[in-house]
Amino acid sequence: MSELISHASESVSAGHPDKVCDQVAAAILDQAIEASTSVGRRPRVAMEVSAKGRPEGGTLMLFGEVTLPEGVKLDYEEIARKTVAGIGYSDQNSQFHSGLQELLIRITQQSANIDHGVSGQRTGAGDQGIMFGGAVDETPELMPMPIAIAQALTNRYTELYRGEFNWLRPDAKSQVVLNYANGYPVGVNRIIIAASHTANFSLADLRPALIKELILPVLDVYGMRITDPAEQIIINGAGEWTIFGPLADAGTTNRKIIVDSYGGAFPHGGGGLNGKDPTKVDLAGAVGARYIAKALVAEKLARKAQVEISYVIGRPDPLSVNINTFGTANRPDKLIYERAQEILDLSVDGIIDRLDLFNPKRVKYQQAAVGGFFGRREFPWEQIENVNL
Repeated sequence: MSELISHASESVSAGHPDKVCDQVAAAILDQAIEASTSVGRRPRVAMEVSAKGRPEGGTLMLFGEVTLPEGVKLDYEEIARKTVAGIGYSDQNSQFHSGLQELLIRITQQSANIDHGVSGQRTGAGDQGIMFGGAVDETPELMPMPIAIAQALTNRYTELYRGEFNWLRPDAKSQVVLNYANGYPVGVNRIIIAASHTANFSLADLRPALIKELILPVLDVYGMRITDPAEQIIINGAGEWTIFGPLADAGTTNRKIIVDSYGGAFPHGGGGLNGKDPTKVDLAGAVGARYIAKALVAEKLARKAQVEISYVIGRPDPLSVNINTFGTANRPDKLIYERAQEILDLSVDGIIDRLDLFNPKRVKYQQAAVGGFFGRREFPWEQIENVNL
């Protein structure tokens, strides 16, 4: 019998301070794309956001570079306040809310030096860097099971918070540790939930409610079972959690890059995915690599696939492409690479055009900013049925 090993992944909810910032940055990107598309142009966006709760009502800082077509303007303040309120921070008595006692906006246009390299007959990469995409046949989404379950838990948490469990607050975390044997998940090691809540709700009531309505239904979807709840489930390991959100911890964009991708099951090049327009290859390269990896696994050319791409600023084509199938391929490497080239043109324009990354009707980046960029069928880079399988 194979020795058991464990793999862990985590996720955070929409109300986590870093995810508040990711969503505000992504909302600005969405608005920039929609407004620019209406006049037949593409914007350039690289947004960063930071948040901190304060007794006076909280601080939000918007900073970065946004270049819009002539005549197009955005109301950054309105976008920010509306996004924060929509996440659940609308209580004017709390110490971080959409009223935002302090809102700082420091946004300039994209550097002319960068624009010179990006804008041309063929779009050049908006930066240098390394991007990874991966897929594995552990789940229907072809995602690693630990991150798939972790994301499902925080998504379900938000549903409960916005619905019947009005004693929950918007900030939460999940962590999933699964046991593996022979390369496949075989059981639950630990499920960990950190849930913010109102001060008048007891921890004694929190645990059974979340086990019944949150943890067990999600595990059931993935065919996982809990055999010893006392040992396998940890809820609010530090005790009560009534001070939460940006008051408890400052937030900043793109600090949850592993949550946004594969939970650590595949490498990450280091560049964040949120608040960046698709000419930034941190975004385009990552979703393009996922598209190829998922198609290779769906075609059963390999049980597991990892695609690594590198780019240099100003050049439209990748410098290198590397595919690793971890010994699971049933075709020679040469055929795997040839098939990858057929699946997707990895030039910047090739990815943007094939996956419709500037189409506001097909991609809402604010939606992608919570719950992960991958494994969700609503996004074009997950819709591999469009590949000639």
